[in-house]
Amino acid sequence: MNRWLGQNISLFLASLLLAFFFWAVAIETEDPTQQGPFALSIPVEILNLDDDMIAYGINGARVRVELRAPKSIWNNLTLEDIHAYIDLANVNTGTLSVPVHVEVKASPVQVLKIIPAAASLTVEEIAEKEVTVTVRVKGTAVFGYKAEEPMVIPQTVRVRGPASWVAQVTQAQVMVDVQGQQSDVRGDYQPELLDQNEHSVPYVEAVPKVVTVNVPISQLGYVRDLAVTVAWEGQPAAGYRIANLVVNPQIVKVFGRVEVVKAVPGYLQTQPVSLEALTQSMTTTVALQMPEGISLISPPRPYVTVSLTIEAIQTGLTLAVTPTIRGLASEMTATLSTESVVLILNGPLAIMEHLQSTDVRVVLDLTKLMPGDYTIIPTVYVPKGVTIQNVIPEAVLVRIERVVAPVLPYR
Repeated sequence: MNRWLGQNISLFLASLLLAFFFWAVAIETEDPTQQGPFALSIPVEILNLDDDMIAYGINGARVRVELRAPKSIWNNLTLEDIHAYIDLANVNTGTLSVPVHVEVKASPVQVLKIIPAAASLTVEEIAEKEVTVTVRVKGTAVFGYKAEEPMVIPQTVRVRGPASWVAQVTQAQVMVDVQGQQSDVRGDYQPELLDQNEHSVPYVEAVPKVVTVNVPISQLGYVRDLAVTVAWEGQPAAGYRIANLVVNPQIVKVFGRVEVVKAVPGYLQTQPVSLEALTQSMTTTVALQMPEGISLISPPRPYVTVSLTIEAIQTGLTLAVTPTIRGLASEMTATLSTESVVLILNGPLAIMEHLQSTDVRVVLDLTKLMPGDYTIIPTVYVPKGVTIQNVIPEAVLVRIERVVAPVLPYR
């Protein structure tokens, strides 16, 4: 038996190796091995760092890896399957270069390359200290208001981080903007940790992360809205009137001592605007009459714009006008159905007061007309500025006849 095994063991091993070779070839043919870089970068995790130590300078570090794996594994690899880390167990403080390790949950996968292969970081002891919270107010409140001393809760925060950076922190500063405010500014703010030169200190954090700040806004005096009224003197020219008056702004905001502002009757007057003999519209800038002890908040200057619309006073007039015949041939005669045409006119009072029937013409144009009966629409001529409201009748019946020469008696 032993002799048989000795004679056949080599044959058995050769058969086994040959079978394994054919199995590997079959597997490789069915599921070929792929090699190359993984498409995504892998975040690097820090492990085994002592609780009283802190590492910085590596935040957000990522690596890329080159892998070898069967195609079926490649097709299903995800970012969650690959873990990159650095092991900081038993490291000393200082700036270190630590190798990066990569583990892959899926199998079989071989890690061929890690880029970069090592990570640089600094390890220090953790330190803490308390610093005072300072509030800096920027901007200015609305005119007539001022920002009072701010209040902050809590008044101190604990700074935590690497010992060398914590030592540089001298203040926790909050910036509050009160520009254009007229009521208290209150909110939660994240303080910025600064050194003695007011430069931001990195790698440290404040505990708590936010503080509550209230900046009281107080009123310096009394603010009130007042209407604007326009004072004028004189009257428009005869026959004209004020059709519209617009002042801009109509309301102004004033400021002053309480008793002074309350004594104002509810409006401010402009300096007088002259209307004397005006015949056309106008727009002008007029100063306000400002009582002593009163200041304007809005508008910033004590002036308003006044727009006056001046228009002629309109009136009506009825005139009976005898028509004038034009273009009638000398051998013809015309007989009209009416002796006069009634005109209803409208226009400015200054013109209409002096308008006479002789200032208006009603013309019947009979040019080239032969004997017969005609309906003629009259043409009416009126002075400039006068409008025709109606013509009665709208058309005149005209009979045209040829003039018959008289027969002289025979002698």
